[in-house]
Amino acid sequence: MALRTITLSVLIASPGDTATERDTVEDVIRSWNSDHTLQRRVHLLPLRWEMGGVPLVGQQDAQEVINEQFADAADIVIAVFNSRLGQATKRAASGTAEEILRARDRGAAVHVFFSDAPIPRDHDPEQLKALNAFRKELREHGLTGSYASPDDLTAKVRTCLERDAYTIGDVGGDDASSSRSGAVLRSSYLYETEPTQDRKGRLKMRRTKRRLHVENLGDAAAEDVVLEVKPVGEGNSPVPLRPLTAGRIPPKAHVDFPIALDMGTATQGTVTHRWTEGGRPHSEEQTISWT
Repeated sequence: MALRTITLSVLIASPGDTATERDTVEDVIRSWNSDHTLQRRVHLLPLRWEMGGVPLVGQQDAQEVINEQFADAADIVIAVFNSRLGQATKRAASGTAEEILRARDRGAAVHVFFSDAPIPRDHDPEQLKALNAFRKELREHGLTGSYASPDDLTAKVRTCLERDAYTIGDVGGDDASSSRSGAVLRSSYLYETEPTQDRKGRLKMRRTKRRLHVENLGDAAAEDVVLEVKPVGEGNSPVPLRPLTAGRIPPKAHVDFPIALDMGTATQGTVTHRWTEGGRPHSEEQTISWT
């Protein structure tokens, strides 16, 4: 029997020094599809200029061709930077920057991640300077993310896609969307910041009120909610050994659970959500990052 789905296109935007990261993001998209498309009737379509672009010679420059052919149609944009911003266009600091800004202006879901890994020895200082300037510009318009490794990027991109796939996919209102009715639980790591001084009197921002934020993105209440958090890799779990529980999470509502992080805490964790809905048990897993 044919499967009717909502397809959301995901543009993987990045300059030329991020081949590993681009493959990582595409792997996350395909993994999400494998886990969720059959059950939730949502399919994520990865878009990459080197695979989706059709050669075309005319009055437009290369970035305009990419924009017209597929970049401007993307529902979600995952942008990743290492140590380069990329080649400037006539309209923006780089092709990747242009894709980000155009997507932001048309209201697409845009997630931008910058590498916190050691800078390559052969990096271009001018490119790094331009990248840092663009990063500062983006911070004035919203929250940017960072990643320390491919595994860290995997967990963070997965969290973004899990949220976008339901919040954007629910807008359609067609038969595929209605078949996905029910509770949809998604967890994220949140914190607040406050200024503090180190021993040398330097001002730094300290993270406070760390919490596991659990949202019900669906259209039905989740009853008898139980969350189990296990560390991924080496390290301890940031939550008590006992499960976290909530009697009921209504649609479009959330609950927060305080967590404690220390030097021995793993950087990532697997959250298993269990709940009942109409007397029937449900369960889904999600990997998130605490960094």
